[in-house]
Amino acid sequence: MELSDGRAIRNGVETDPNGKVIAYWISNKHPNSTIPQGHITQWARVEAQNPVSGLPNVLFVMDAERAEQYRGVPYLAPVIEQVKQMDRYAEAEIAAAIINSFFAAFITRKEGAKNEIPFTNPIPESEQLKLSPEERLSSYELGPGTINMLAEGEEVTFGDPTHPNAGFDSFTKVMAQLAGAALDMPYEVLLSVFNSSYSASRAALLQAWRSFRDRRDWFSHDFCQPVYETWLFEAVATGRIKAPGFFNDPVMRKLWSQAIWIGPSPGQIDPEKEVDAAVKRINNGFSTHERETAELTGMDWDSNIDVLTREWEARRDLPQAHIPGMKGGDKQNAKTD
Repeated sequence: MELSDGRAIRNGVETDPNGKVIAYWISNKHPNSTIPQGHITQWARVEAQNPVSGLPNVLFVMDAERAEQYRGVPYLAPVIEQVKQMDRYAEAEIAAAIINSFFAAFITRKEGAKNEIPFTNPIPESEQLKLSPEERLSSYELGPGTINMLAEGEEVTFGDPTHPNAGFDSFTKVMAQLAGAALDMPYEVLLSVFNSSYSASRAALLQAWRSFRDRRDWFSHDFCQPVYETWLFEAVATGRIKAPGFFNDPVMRKLWSQAIWIGPSPGQIDPEKEVDAAVKRINNGFSTHERETAELTGMDWDSNIDVLTREWEARRDLPQAHIPGMKGGDKQNAKTD
């Protein structure tokens, strides 16, 4: 919707004549919702930023893929139709497998043939189907160990369906590979199946985590960091945290607001190889203790050093036998250091 002063509202996002987002329109319910009945839909205009503090009033988390994109695209949008078709195919194969588990027999009868000794005679009367005399003449029941005579011109044919499809597994695997390619995720990670070699599994995990890191960096920058800065602004303003120059110098405020978002670690396929590679990267200057600690365990190296120092201090007074790997000379040096 174009406004007279040059502003525009598209999908609930209001922009100025230059395309900058200045406000969001928020409804008290979904526009297409019918619950509760009779509830009037109301819209509220919320400015994107607080004019006094400059902090955001709304955190609209989205990954913009192009300029002038004001609403996000769902992560599964490229493959949502494909996933639905795979779901329908799986349901059809399951139904076919259930039908295939039934034992079906077909009686073929030539014209004029009639059986005076039906299949139901060897079955106890209490277990027979309740059928009328006319229905019983054209119906058959199979019982365990039943041997019966067919009338002249009758023949028994047993169903032999071809479902489930033998190619279901390979077809599903190919479709998962196509979906993973569209989502930038290897199918081994998508299906949590690591049946290949260590190198192949490691390559798949690294490829997936390249995409995961990109999305994690985007989310931490657009959501975690603004929330942290808002909390820090309030804490400094109320005096709970002392931060000299926070409100006087924008550079000092930016420095005080710096944060490192680590997140969970990728996990390890072969921990021994992963640790050896991390040690070699550190020894050759390709990486740091802090980065490798975050990558391998998701923890903070500085915090680990503080805990290890405290643990080492606590172990000094223990008997030598209770300290694994410490010899007499090492213990003496530990006390004198």
